[in-house]
Amino acid sequence: MKKIFFNNYLTFCIYALIGWLYEVLWLWFVVPPKQFVNRGVLIGPFLPIYGFGMLILLVCLKKYQAKRHEIKEIKYMVLATSIITTFIYTTIIEYTTLKIYSVLDYLKQYGLGLIITNVIVFVITYLLVKKTKNKSLKKLDTTIVLVFLWIWLITTGIEYISHFVIDTFFHISLWDYTKDFLNINARVNWDASRNFAIGGTFLLYTIQPLINKLLIKLKEREKLLITTIIGIPMLLDFIFHVVLKII
Repeated sequence: MKKIFFNNYLTFCIYALIGWLYEVLWLWFVVPPKQFVNRGVLIGPFLPIYGFGMLILLVCLKKYQAKRHEIKEIKYMVLATSIITTFIYTTIIEYTTLKIYSVLDYLKQYGLGLIITNVIVFVITYLLVKKTKNKSLKKLDTTIVLVFLWIWLITTGIEYISHFVIDTFFHISLWDYTKDFLNINARVNWDASRNFAIGGTFLLYTIQPLINKLLIKLKEREKLLITTIIGIPMLLDFIFHVVLKII
């Protein structure tokens, strides 16, 4: 039980720090007026939403990620081609239009084109897989694409709920997507959700294996020491800058 707690807490801290770095650097170098902003409700360099988000992804997708979903199975072929086609199609629309669209406006103007494009891509993929003699293509694993979709849906849900909770209880609006492409109630939008899906997939397949190796190498005493050093300041930070403000 103690081992599970240490592993989860350290994993949480690593991703909370990565999330903080991502948002700070994004605002500093990409978003005008390009300046340093200490993101979040804590003073320390942590964004808990990223830590909790990655823990949720790890728990929800562990078994799914370990299973093969080969493209020769129609249901996985449909999902994989739809995800990739919709991603590319909608991203092109985002960067080739100067107008702001709600989800409903997007579907009205581009929904038919999206459906037709999806059908064409699926038919081409189906013919290639069914007619080819290449066994590698027939056994192509689409798991990473399906995991990408799950991460997209889960992180979008987390962002929406987080915005609602922070806005309701802390009366703080840390982000506002009112004027952004495909936003829902200004709480989530296409661009942010896409970045979270790409980033989450990257972390899950590249960074998480490294973290697992690190946790295996660390002894219990070392984990306890690191957890204490990080945990006490973070707890005090949370009490003084979150709890006391609510009270």
